[in-house]
Amino acid sequence: MLEGIGASPGVAFGHVHLIDRRRATHPKFHIPEQQAALEVQRLLAAVTEARLSLIALKERAPDHSAILDAHLLMMEDPMLLDGARRYITDEKRCAEWALRSAVHDIRGRFDALGDAYFRERRSDVDFVGDRILSAMTNTDSGRIEAAPKDAVVVAHDLSPADTIALSKRKVRAIVTEVGGATSHTAILARALDIPAVLGCAHVTERAGAGDLVIVDGSAGEVVLEPDEALIARYHGVADERALLFAALQREVGQPCVTPDGRRVGLLANIEIPEEIPAALASGAEGVGLYRSEFLYVNRAELPNEQAHAEACGAILDALGDKPATLRTFDIGSDKMAKAVKLPREHNPALGLRACRLGLARPPMLRTQLRGMVRAISARQRGSILLPMIGSVEELVAVREILDQEMHQLTAEGVPVWRGLKVGVMIELPAAVWIADELARYCDFFSVGTNDLIQYSLGIDRGNEQVAHLYQPLHPGVLRALEHAVGAAKRRGIPVSLCGECASDPALAPVLLGLGFDALSMPGQAVPRVRYVLSRFRFDDAKALLAECLRQERARDVEALVTDAVQRAIPQAIALLRDAAHG
Repeated sequence: MLEGIGASPGVAFGHVHLIDRRRATHPKFHIPEQQAALEVQRLLAAVTEARLSLIALKERAPDHSAILDAHLLMMEDPMLLDGARRYITDEKRCAEWALRSAVHDIRGRFDALGDAYFRERRSDVDFVGDRILSAMTNTDSGRIEAAPKDAVVVAHDLSPADTIALSKRKVRAIVTEVGGATSHTAILARALDIPAVLGCAHVTERAGAGDLVIVDGSAGEVVLEPDEALIARYHGVADERALLFAALQREVGQPCVTPDGRRVGLLANIEIPEEIPAALASGAEGVGLYRSEFLYVNRAELPNEQAHAEACGAILDALGDKPATLRTFDIGSDKMAKAVKLPREHNPALGLRACRLGLARPPMLRTQLRGMVRAISARQRGSILLPMIGSVEELVAVREILDQEMHQLTAEGVPVWRGLKVGVMIELPAAVWIADELARYCDFFSVGTNDLIQYSLGIDRGNEQVAHLYQPLHPGVLRALEHAVGAAKRRGIPVSLCGECASDPALAPVLLGLGFDALSMPGQAVPRVRYVLSRFRFDDAKALLAECLRQERARDVEALVTDAVQRAIPQAIALLRDAAHG
């Protein structure tokens, strides 16, 4: 039994097909000086060939073009190409060795980042390097095409292009040693309905080609060479999940309404259009948070106005008539946005990032706002969300820039929709305690609990030494949330929550009691949260919250909430267990 991260739900049975590019060898030798120009030509020719193969795959899989476009951009990135050139010309390394060295340098920068989302992007650099190297050596050490139908693919890592190719071969499941729930491979696996367990350490060493294997993509479990008892047990788990899934699916498409009539919107967090079909199929009523950072990752030049307009337009078009909230960039010196050219900071999480960066670099913010306004105005749907606002001065300054650009677009003959709404992310403790004032200058609040909890409790979730102190039900956190929601209600503006807390069914009654109008979460979590909320009375949730706010310890709050959910929804035990794993 091996454990990893349940990245795409489902139970699958099959036989192992091993893919491990790390075992591939490549030339590694020094070249004479007169051969350097020839090696640079070989490198550039391989880049061209790799781009053409990726473009061909994009044409065969147009529904997944955004991720492949990101890889195409990386192939043009000077950080990669110039770095490899320097290794050839300065250190006289052969093209293959130079390419690997440049990839290693970039990966090292990603590994040093404190943000989980951007750490996941380091694999994208590896994938791009592998694709160029395969073109250069005329090999495909991954043997993707050799994967038989109905196989369980076990690999150190898989690229998004690999995942798309494997989906066309109808493989039963995917298991990798690295990666997480926010990696592009995970996103595509969910979109393609392939059970997947990522971050399963040493699985390529333990699994043998052809071995019987069970993959539980909800619980994050991989069973190698199971006996008959385990096979029967997991068939039972699969049957139980199928019944639960069927029960959840019967409610997809229905509004989320409590037994006593309280309506709660359920929305999806996304970063690329490919995530939208799966989110809608799970019952998401729109997009509550579009992260625009992927447009900036590892690019030599800032995205222009047209790039922003096209990216936001693709999100809105994929949603049909459903709403979307588009967040302006949240990047800083810890993010791989080379074109921004920021100095290194000792503590980037508390440094020049998000709207602070936008106000320090107005042209960058103006370009994105113009692109967003154009996309929203053309469809007369959508709103803009401003992250990391900590003062009224910051909010007023950003709104003035937005007003100026809307006026300028109108002067240029571009129709501007005056129904566009602007919201503020409440994710700084300072924003919580001035929420009454912030509410006077915006149209809605979106509470980002990931950062709010982190900053309020003074802990880094990525630090394993203190990760256990990350407590969503800490009394101090609950009181901060109560104050922020109260400020929105006093001003008469909507308030939603878009952090990880929104996806936990066990927390749903507390969030209901707090009075959030909507919750935004990964699409696959929507059915479970709807299940709980549609069976828990709003009046009971408010009474539960009042009792929770009287507690001194997080563990006492957790006990109260668990008991309340089990009493109100006895059949939710399996649901909550599944959510805790998946």
